[in-house]
Amino acid sequence: MTLADPQTRFMFHRMGSLAAASREKAWAATPDADALKARAIQARDRVLQDLPGHLARLEQAVRAQGITVVRANNAQEANRRIVSRLRELHAADALRNHHPLLDEIRVDEAARINNIRLTPLLLGDFLARLTDTHSGHPVWPIGHLTVERISEALRQHWRVPETYDPDRLASLVRMRLRRMLLRADVAVMGVNFAVVEDGLFVFLDNDGHNPSLLSLARHVILVLSIDQMVADLEGLQALMRVFALSAWGRPLPAYIAHLQQAAPPGVDGPQTLYLIIVDNRRSEIIAQGFGQALRCIHCGACHTTCPVYQQIGGEGYAHSPYTGPIGTVINPLLLKPELGAQQTFLCDAAGLCASACPLDIDFHGLRQAFRRRRAGQTRAGEDQRFIALWRYLIHAPRLFRPFWRRVTRHPNRSQPR
Repeated sequence: MTLADPQTRFMFHRMGSLAAASREKAWAATPDADALKARAIQARDRVLQDLPGHLARLEQAVRAQGITVVRANNAQEANRRIVSRLRELHAADALRNHHPLLDEIRVDEAARINNIRLTPLLLGDFLARLTDTHSGHPVWPIGHLTVERISEALRQHWRVPETYDPDRLASLVRMRLRRMLLRADVAVMGVNFAVVEDGLFVFLDNDGHNPSLLSLARHVILVLSIDQMVADLEGLQALMRVFALSAWGRPLPAYIAHLQQAAPPGVDGPQTLYLIIVDNRRSEIIAQGFGQALRCIHCGACHTTCPVYQQIGGEGYAHSPYTGPIGTVINPLLLKPELGAQQTFLCDAAGLCASACPLDIDFHGLRQAFRRRRAGQTRAGEDQRFIALWRYLIHAPRLFRPFWRRVTRHPNRSQPR
C-alpha cells in the first residue's frame, strides 16, 4: 500500500481532518487556553536555556533514589548501553513503549542485530510493523490504514479467520500482546517528561500500555533525551494538558504513569531501573541557535494541518521518526547532511503548522535560518530549481505520484514473530 493508492490518500486526509477537528474543539472549550500555552512555552524554554544545570540537578535527584544513570552522546552509544543492559539481564525478548526517541536511535534494529526481539506493546506500533507501513504521525501510527488492510495482514501472518470488525481485530492483536506482557521481564521505555526537582519520570498515553509495562516488567531501561526535562510539577502540569489537548483533543491524557524509584519487595513495579540520558546532537542544535525546535513535545498537531504531509505521508522524511513540519526543522539538524539537506524544502509555505503548534514554534523562521546557513555550501540556483519543481509537483497529483514512485525506495522492515 502506497500513497499512489487512492484509499491510502483518503485515509491520510481523514486522519488529519478528524484529529484537527477534535483538537480545535478541545482548545475552544479551554477557558485559559492562552495562559496555558504561555506557561507551557515558559516551562520548555526554562529548561532549554540552561540544559547543563537542569541535567546536573536531575542526575543528582535520580542517583539519590538508587537509580543507575549513564549518558550517551549519540544513537550508537545509546544502543550499546541498551543492548549491554539487556545482555546483563539475559533478556532474549523485551517489550518497548511508544516513543519517538526509541525510533530516532533505531533501537529495534540494534536489538535485532544482537538477536534480541524487541516488541512494541502499543497496538498501533505493532500493527504498523506487521503491515510494513507507518503513517509517520507521532500519535496515530496506523491512522492511515483501513480495516481491510489490517485484516489482510493478520490473515497473512497469523492465518486468523477473515473479519472486518475493528473490535474483533483489535482483540486478536491485544490477546497476543497480553500474553507477551504477562511473560515480560524487561521493558525499554522512552520517557515523556522527567521532573528535575524530584527525579520523577512521567509517561503519557491513550491506551494504557505504559502503566502496564511499569506494573509487570521486573527490569526497566529508561531512555530520556536531554531536552525532555521539566523543572517542576507546575511546568509538568501545563505540558501534560497542552499535550493532551493537541494530541488527543481531551483535557488530560487518558493514562498518566509515573515512576520515581524501584518498587519495594512485595509491591508491583520494576525491581531495577537503569536510566540512559541521550544527547544525539541536541546540545549542538542549541549551540547553533536552533534550540526553539526542541520545544516540540511530539503532539502531532502540525501534521494534521500540513498539506505536504497529507500529500506524501511519513515516508517522505528520510525514514526519520520526525515527520511533518517539525521533521522539516529537526531532520536537517539531526540527520547526516546528505539526508537532511533538502528536508527544509518539504513545505509549501502555507503557514498552517505555526497556527496549530501549541508551543509557538517558528517553523518558517527556523527553516529560513537553516537555508541561509547552508547557502554557502550549495549552489543557490540548484536550490531554487528544486523548490520550483517541488511546489509544482505538490499541486499536480497526477505528475507527483509517478515521480514519487520512481524516487522513493522503501527499506525492508523486520516482521514480528
